[in-house]
Amino acid sequence: MAGVHGKCVNPPPSRLVFQTAHEGTKAERRTEQHMDPVTQKLQLEAQRIASRHGIPAFYTSFKPHMALARRLYYHHPLVATLKQWVKPRLQECLGHGLYHCRRVSIEGAALVFAEMESGPRDPRGMERLMVLALLAGLLHDICRSQDNHAERGAREAAKALRDYPLTADEIAGVCQAIRNHEAFIPPEPCSRPWCQLLSDCLYDADKFRWGPDTFTHTLWYMVHQKGLTLQELIENFPWGISGVVRIKETFRTNTGKHFGPQIIESGVSIGREIYHYLIKHYREGENDQRHADGH
Repeated sequence: MAGVHGKCVNPPPSRLVFQTAHEGTKAERRTEQHMDPVTQKLQLEAQRIASRHGIPAFYTSFKPHMALARRLYYHHPLVATLKQWVKPRLQECLGHGLYHCRRVSIEGAALVFAEMESGPRDPRGMERLMVLALLAGLLHDICRSQDNHAERGAREAAKALRDYPLTADEIAGVCQAIRNHEAFIPPEPCSRPWCQLLSDCLYDADKFRWGPDTFTHTLWYMVHQKGLTLQELIENFPWGISGVVRIKETFRTNTGKHFGPQIIESGVSIGREIYHYLIKHYREGENDQRHADGH
């Protein structure tokens, strides 16, 4: 497959639409504007359905953690520099652009805070690890369109970070976290506790995206990119939901294990409502006429 430094190529099979999963970047808004009217309408309907659901407890329980993570994301100079480098290399057209990576970054850093506050900690050390989590979140999907994207992304991240004021151990820790973020693949154990924490927090923050984000964001970008018909979407929807459910058992941090399943259940509940909406409004036989009518 071609690299990520350009247009999206060779998208995966239609069922992979469901593998992962608003404040959108300009590039994301351009992609939304170029969606066909049916897909755009369905995304808006999905967002309307999601708005009726409550906020998962993670976001209400860790407001100070999220606030510090956001402050570092928007104001730390290392993060600001990397953000500019990452933007043109992310896969906006696959729903894994800056919106996705921003959320993974911020929530990964918040998880670092949550995990470290339960034990002895040096505030300066904690903030430094939060910054590393932000960098890992920004970089984790830079090779998203390629086979073995986690391993390839780790290699690209190592090159990208060479000129940053980071130690060799810090760069290795970020790259190991990226290497370990793939779902349903056993992670490589890390040699140091802080590195293991960084790896586990990146994984959990990325898998939080398999909740509501899958059904309000990622799904519709991938449907649009692959040109799926509504019947193909409907046929694959139950399979996709079953894959999302499986992720509940894979969270790695204590915080992720406690709060992650609820985030996933929230997404699954939204997904089931969307599926029933599709069945009700886009049954086989009506599909072609609805496409023609732009409904």
